[in-house]
Amino acid sequence: MTANRSKPAGLDTLEIKFRQWRAQHKTPDTVIAAHREVILERVVQSMTFEGEPITLTRLKTLLGQ
Repeated sequence: MTANRSKPAGLDTLEIKFRQWRAQHKTPDTVIAAHREVILERVVQSMTFEGEPITLTRLKTLLGQ
């Protein structure tokens, strides 16, 4: 039996997306800024998953933002 050394389906698409992301995030500061944009949404999703639903508006209020 010969080993299939070709790339799995979808790997090319992932590589393209990764290269695009790296082009946009060349410095640590741009990576940090990108994470800050979505962190509150991720916290809301996590809390909802844990059975503690909260809205983004409420979370911002609680954090004083």
